[in-house]
Amino acid sequence: MSSSIESKYRPKNLPIYFTYRSFKLDSFFVGLFGAAAVFGVLLKIWKKPFWGMISPETGQAMYDIFMPIGFLGEAVVFIIMGFMKGDAYIEVYPDEQDDSAAEEEVSQHGGVIVNMQLPDSLKRIIEEKVSAQLDNKVSELTNLLVSDIQHTRNLLSDTNQMNSRIVEVAGNLNDLSTKTRSFGDSLGEFEKINSSNISKNAAAISNKLESANNELQVFEDEMKKLANRFRNFNSPN
Repeated sequence: MSSSIESKYRPKNLPIYFTYRSFKLDSFFVGLFGAAAVFGVLLKIWKKPFWGMISPETGQAMYDIFMPIGFLGEAVVFIIMGFMKGDAYIEVYPDEQDDSAAEEEVSQHGGVIVNMQLPDSLKRIIEEKVSAQLDNKVSELTNLLVSDIQHTRNLLSDTNQMNSRIVEVAGNLNDLSTKTRSFGDSLGEFEKINSSNISKNAAAISNKLESANNELQVFEDEMKKLANRFRNFNSPN
């Protein structure tokens, strides 16, 4: 079936053709007479027709029959095919076709061409409506862009704060590394202390503690004597 475009731009004086597969007599007779002509020529050049099953005289007779019939039949069929209708086409241009079809229809029916144009007031209303819709769309798009920019700015601010914290943590780690190194040096110095000096210092400290203990014992004895004297002095006997 023809499409809607083909139906729209088809000239009025041309019919619509629906293509399909069919049996064609001209092709059949061309093949039939062509086969007869070839068969007749074959019998002429075949020295022993049908492998010697027929005589050369019979082969010559068949050649005299089939060869003229084949060539004459092909000639007649070709002549008939020359008068038959073939495929043809016409170029149709849509713009010209619209104008020509409209003018032809007007001339046939005696009508007038009506130019369908909108009035200026209606055009102005439509333009204002479209302009207002475009303004709303542009405003929505602008607000969306501003929101995206603000969101991006907040992300950048958060990123800068995170970067500052990372720098601060890096400084603290550096200080910790320095203190750890200093502590390691102190431990190295502590390892250099002589054990004999530690023993001597410990012995000196032990002697001092023992002397202090003796002094505390003497002080305690004197306090006991003083207490006995106060007790005897307060006694009535």
